[in-house]
Amino acid sequence: MKQSHRLISILAALAVGTGGLPAAEAADTWAGQTFLSDYGKLQPAAGKAGHDYVYLTEVDPGRMGRFRKVLLDQPEVFIAADSPYKGAKPADMAAIASVVRSSVASALESRGYALVDQPSVDAVYVRLAVTDLRIDKKKRGLLAYTPVGFVVSTGVEALQDFTAKYDILDMALQVEVQESMGHEVLGAAVVQRGKSADHGKPLSFDALSGLVTEYGERMACRLDNSHVTPDRRIDCLDAEARRQRPRVIGP
Repeated sequence: MKQSHRLISILAALAVGTGGLPAAEAADTWAGQTFLSDYGKLQPAAGKAGHDYVYLTEVDPGRMGRFRKVLLDQPEVFIAADSPYKGAKPADMAAIASVVRSSVASALESRGYALVDQPSVDAVYVRLAVTDLRIDKKKRGLLAYTPVGFVVSTGVEALQDFTAKYDILDMALQVEVQESMGHEVLGAAVVQRGKSADHGKPLSFDALSGLVTEYGERMACRLDNSHVTPDRRIDCLDAEARRQRPRVIGP
């Protein structure tokens, strides 16, 4: 499963080069992916714990400094073509999307970004998608019954409910950052789970909760990197580096 991500534009420091992957390799890597505007420009960005894919536009680094607000969209959800189970109830998809958005929102706010609901010259529009979602449905009988009029739960309750119904085998986060007024694409990234001894095994509730939190932190880190000079950018896959980093957005 391939996924990646990093902001672009100013995130050039994280990119390996100025161009994207070779056309043939890009076509193979991103076959069937449709969320981002242009997958051909993504570059692998190596880190301590694997790599992400990032695209950065050729933008004056000082220009990103004015973006201190974020218009954060609701995530779209894409079930992987090779997922053992390819169906899910609307309430379940809404719940996982809500949890992911909440995690990203919390990470952004902790880094000093203001979440807004209207476009402005100092705001970026962030599109999110949960992609490559591989699930298998548990045989739980009436425990999986969703009554009509059910109110979608959020946060910990939503994750617990989701993992009670499905085995989650893998997932990724895709991000696209645009100017909120003109919709120029400033960056894109694909955040993936990465390989580990447990890769391919169902995620426990604790593992899923930790993964969603990490995705949010890594996305916020990418945005932070776009505001600073190359020598101040950090490896966003390094949890300790993320924790120790001072805020780059002032009050």
